Amino acid sequence: MAADVLVIGAGINGLVTATLLARAGVKTILLERGERVGGLARLSHTAAIDPVLIRTLNLEHHGLRILRPAADVCAPTPDGRALMLWHDAARASASIRAFSPKDADQYPRFLRSFARIGGVLRTVGAIVPPSIDDPTAGDAIELLKAGRAFRALGKADAYRMLRWMPMAVADLVGEWFESEPLRAAIAAGGILGSFLGPWSAGSAAVLLMLGAGEGHPVASGWFAAGGGDALADALAAAARQAGVEIRTSTEVARIDAVDGSATGVTLASGDAITARAVVSSADPKRTLLGLVDPMHLAPETVRRLQNIRSHGTLAAIDFVVASLPRFPGVDALHGAEKSAALTGRIRLARGIDGIERAFDAAKYGGFAEEPWIELSIPSIADPSLATAGRHRISAYVQYAPYHLRGTTWDAERDRLAAAATRTIAQYAPGFEGSIVERTVHTPRDLERTYGLTGGHIFHGELSLDQWFITRPLLGWARYRTPIERLYLCGSGTHPGTGADGRSGGLAARVIIDALKGSRDKGHKGNRGPTG
Repeated sequence: MAADVLVIGAGINGLVTATLLARAGVKTILLERGERVGGLARLSHTAAIDPVLIRTLNLEHHGLRILRPAADVCAPTPDGRALMLWHDAARASASIRAFSPKDADQYPRFLRSFARIGGVLRTVGAIVPPSIDDPTAGDAIELLKAGRAFRALGKADAYRMLRWMPMAVADLVGEWFESEPLRAAIAAGGILGSFLGPWSAGSAAVLLMLGAGEGHPVASGWFAAGGGDALADALAAAARQAGVEIRTSTEVARIDAVDGSATGVTLASGDAITARAVVSSADPKRTLLGLVDPMHLAPETVRRLQNIRSHGTLAAIDFVVASLPRFPGVDALHGAEKSAALTGRIRLARGIDGIERAFDAAKYGGFAEEPWIELSIPSIADPSLATAGRHRISAYVQYAPYHLRGTTWDAERDRLAAAATRTIAQYAPGFEGSIVERTVHTPRDLERTYGLTGGHIFHGELSLDQWFITRPLLGWARYRTPIERLYLCGSGTHPGTGADGRSGGLAARVIIDALKGSRDKGHKGNRGPTG
């Protein structure tokens, strides 16, 4: 049994890579250990597939229907008000004015500046990182494009970009705004999924990286009608149409290699599949420290892999409720605004310092009794996601550190769920009484179920030292690994911004070029640069 390429893991990036390879004429088999494709997308609040990939893969033809929320963020306050950041900047400014007239005037300026800077980072995120050891003319051209985008910013925004990247996100929003609800609502984007607090240096870079795709500080994404399963089904349909053979309930036990070159995989069943190349959408640690025999890696390589920071901090809780949560500030709205207010993300925090206090608990192996929480209620836009009269609520809860001091997540999951429920009820009185079902996914669960080392949703920290040419490590940023014909395509590679498919798309480009090169050389291998 053989294929041109084996792709391990049918998450979003794995599906994208496999589909693009098959469209290029590469015989591709996609191996997924779960019963269904989609991976972590099934737990994601919203979808954020790159619009270019949506068009390229013709996903709407395969059943993808996009539902866009009217609100980016609803930020209820403990005193019963609600800050509404509508997608329309003028409407958002009108809501902000009730908290600060000055901030209402500043907000459109901030959005314009952020969008321009996000455009530069989007350009960087769309290129294959240059080789450190053997840069090519193509690398120079791509970097020149990024350089031109940076120069086009103008002096003020270029200066801001250079300042913002290493800053604490609390400092960034503090320079622009005076009202605490607005500061916290925006700053929360700099800590999502990261082991960082709002006062941590570099948290502003996370806000910029995650917001670059949409050019907006609140990258709200969109909903897929039918939820994450429907998005995964559309991607799977595109893959099969392209010729990908998808095998679910098929766990890879080992990546096989001979003389430093990948030759295929051995399954948990004992069956072996050979291939010209192997691509893993699993995180770098799981791939190279878990699926590869250490005899194929130098000790220094193992040490560097072990030092990739991938300690998850995010737990996900799914609620089924008998009625929508009642936020007093939202109830005070009228007409269409009231019905649309909860269509986006709902961020609950007692200001930036409240988020920082929750982070303080995580630094010492615990979790706060009042965590930072982000909710989404996809059943408002798509009632088919819940039975009649009920709603589904997805909650991201931070900070839930992967490593707990003196206890385990199996012992603490109910206490975390209780803390999250109490926190939601502080903003939406009576919430506890509406709960019909509650399912908790701790970082340990994310590791066990989805294979995420450390339960980290981005396959490793999004930080300046683990980004672009240093993601996953300096010298390996071009989707290759120290083992020839073994590639990475998951979020642990550039740009690393999660289930948007960008990492998978760039990896496919590199792999197609490498396979084409090996054919041109008479199948003598692809001993190209590993940087």
